[in-house]
Amino acid sequence: METRTRYFLLKVIIASAFAVAIAATPEDVLAQSEREPPLIEPDVEPQPVEQALVDSENFEIAAVAGWLNIEDFGSSFMYGGRLTYNISESFFVEAGIGFAEAEDTSFERLAGDVQLLPDDDRDYSWYNLNLGYRLLPGEAFFPGGYVFNTNFYLTAGAGSTDFAGDNRFTVNYGAGYQMLFTDSLSAHIGVRQHLFDSDILGEDKTFVNTEISAGVSVFF
Repeated sequence: METRTRYFLLKVIIASAFAVAIAATPEDVLAQSEREPPLIEPDVEPQPVEQALVDSENFEIAAVAGWLNIEDFGSSFMYGGRLTYNISESFFVEAGIGFAEAEDTSFERLAGDVQLLPDDDRDYSWYNLNLGYRLLPGEAFFPGGYVFNTNFYLTAGAGSTDFAGDNRFTVNYGAGYQMLFTDSLSAHIGVRQHLFDSDILGEDKTFVNTEISAGVSVFF
């Protein structure tokens, strides 16, 4: 008899607990959890991060400067500009122009008074139209919570080079690295190869001229 009584009381307790659990609404459970303090109070303060994003404008104008190695004519300071239209986040079209001045060849330096080109023909200028592709987007982190968006890009195209008194069809290709300081200001550094055929030195050959340049650009 005593065993039956205990069994009956156990069933009553279980049924009562089950009924209370069913009657409790999600709001009641949430309110109860809010009244109870957490066992461990987190001591974490969010750190603000300033991140530069690409401006919504599609055009970008840049001023660049660096060095141009003119094959057989030494390395010279170069400067120029570029106008870019961003087709999408990955593709862009770029129009560029640049200027430099060729140095003496090694033969001219050794021969003394011999001059292969007059001074006026040593002016070197070019323009081109390129298609570019951005890849490997990333971020650069600096002290103070600053994060700058970056990307690596490839570019290739064609244009013309004015050198030694003649205009020559020129193919160029290269790669660059861009860092965005603000939503409208960025910096570039890159390497490009300029190729054209010429007989300046008496025989036809392909000149391969290397450009190493850096610059800043503004979106507008």
